[in-house]
Amino acid sequence: MASIKQNKKTGLYEVRYDAGFDGEGKRIQKYKGGFKRKKDAQDFLADQLSKINHGTYIEPAKMFLFEYLDRWLAEKKPDISPTTYSGYEINIRCHIKPFLGGIRLQELKPAHIRQLYTVLKQDREVKFKDGKKDFKALSNTSVRYVHRVLSKALEDAFMEETIPKNPAKLVKPPSKEKFEAGFLTASQIRQMLNTFRDKEDDMYIPVMLSVLLGLRRGETLGLQWKDINFDEKLVKIRSNYIMVEGEPTLREKTKTDSSRRNIIVTDRIIQELKAHRLYQKKRQAKLGPVYHKNDFVCTWSDGQPFNPTHVSRNFSYRMKKYKMPQIRFHDLRHSNAALMILQNANMKGASDRLGHSTIQITNDLYGHVERSVQEQIAQQIDDAIWGS
Repeated sequence: MASIKQNKKTGLYEVRYDAGFDGEGKRIQKYKGGFKRKKDAQDFLADQLSKINHGTYIEPAKMFLFEYLDRWLAEKKPDISPTTYSGYEINIRCHIKPFLGGIRLQELKPAHIRQLYTVLKQDREVKFKDGKKDFKALSNTSVRYVHRVLSKALEDAFMEETIPKNPAKLVKPPSKEKFEAGFLTASQIRQMLNTFRDKEDDMYIPVMLSVLLGLRRGETLGLQWKDINFDEKLVKIRSNYIMVEGEPTLREKTKTDSSRRNIIVTDRIIQELKAHRLYQKKRQAKLGPVYHKNDFVCTWSDGQPFNPTHVSRNFSYRMKKYKMPQIRFHDLRHSNAALMILQNANMKGASDRLGHSTIQITNDLYGHVERSVQEQIAQQIDDAIWGS
């Protein structure tokens, strides 16, 4: 017996179905709710009934945690972004399953989870089917992300009445580390850009765009020539070039709706972009069929798009090579935000330019920079009264 009903209060669909009989001959009835579309509920029900009919259904009492997490991840995949899915998959495969996967789902205790977090904060060796891999100790922030993924999965199991309670809710994750974004001063930005340009470094353009426009890495690398309006001096942020299951992938979608934006740029940046487009055309003419023809703005000299992971490593290597401050590629975006705040830019305008959904996000991330502005104002008042 199986049924699909819509909850009148929430508008969500619920599924009930029989999963055979227990050892005493009593019918085992299962329930799952929270489906936004009736079709999703129908697909889930069809899949469960197929497993039951083909003998591949596993009774929750006998299910191991690794089996549940694999199924949970597969169910989540259609409804989350590729970046989020990749984060879930890595945390489950590399950090959760090697240590807790062999425990039966219903036997998982808070003590097991606390022990996992202790292990993750140490250097360790993990055995996989294709060999061993060494992992460095995770930071509190990374362990908190593991906790969030595990708790989400177990909470779904609890809502489905597969387990009586969520053991992760009884475990306190490591304390949150206060994040302070690294950033360059205006003079350091100028020195960095001059150095990259003088070295004729292929990374000059992505570095320039990130630090002058405050773009995220995926936005910078996903920028295409069709997104540049030279006449109106506009750069349109429409795409995201990110890693999806280990492969660089262009998504015609930004991180969030607010990330989709138009950025007004100066004549200087327009001239830089025009010169770069001309350079790409000359390289294409010189290399011929060897050149990787595409519409990306940021490419190596042979037209090959930058790999998102490699660009971060290459940037760190170059900053060290050029004897510049050791910051991350993402800190170029922070540097842009810090510079706007230090120049007393309108916070709403700065927030829109960065693609934040609210001013509060900008304030929370860059409050330490705003403090320096307040200190300058305090000193100016003091100097005005008492003299410098």
